[in-house]
Amino acid sequence: LANSRNSESTSTATTSTVIINSNTMSTTITNNANATTKPTTFENKIRQYAALFDGSEKDFCEVESTFNGLHHDDFLGTDINGEEIDKAAKKQLDEKRLAAGAKVTNVEYTRTDWNKALVEFHLESDGNSVISQYYVTIKDKKIIEARHVNGLMGIIKAGWLSDYHSIRRVQSYQHVDKVVFEGYISPFAGGARVN
Repeated sequence: LANSRNSESTSTATTSTVIINSNTMSTTITNNANATTKPTTFENKIRQYAALFDGSEKDFCEVESTFNGLHHDDFLGTDINGEEIDKAAKKQLDEKRLAAGAKVTNVEYTRTDWNKALVEFHLESDGNSVISQYYVTIKDKKIIEARHVNGLMGIIKAGWLSDYHSIRRVQSYQHVDKVVFEGYISPFAGGARVN
C-alpha cells in the first residue's frame, strides 16, 4: 500500500494505490477535497454553506453564489424569534452574521422524509452562543422552507406546516392561465370548471 499526498492552495488530492500479487490487480482511488467543487448532495450543500461561517469577518458577496445555490427563490422560513422571513430577509440576516464574524460548528443533518430534513448547529455570534434546530423542506436540492423548531412538538408542527404550504404552492400554480404538468395543459386553465 502506497500513499502519496499532493497539495495545492485550492485543493488537496489523496491517492492510494493497492497492488496485489505483484502486478495482478491494481486499483487507484482518488479523493479530491476542494472547497470550490460543486456539492453533489443536499447535505453537502448545507455543510459547505455552514463552513463559510468560520468566525472570520466576510463580505456577503464572497458567499452569495453558495447562498443562492442553497436557498430556493420561493424560500420561506422563520428566524430564531419565530418571525416569518423570505429569501431577502434571510440574506440580510446572514449578511449581518458574516460581517460580525459568526461561527457555525457541530452541524448535524438528519433526513426525515424524501423532501425534509432536520438541521442542528451551534452558532456563536456577537458574544452569544446558541444551538439552533431547523426543519427544512427541500425542492430541487434547495431549501424552500426552513422553520426554527424547539423539541418534538415543534418538529411535528413544522412538518404539518411544510405539507400545508406544499399543497398551497401546487394550488397557486393552478391559477396561472395555462398550467403545464408533466407536459399536459391542465383542463382547469383559462377558467374551466368541473361540473
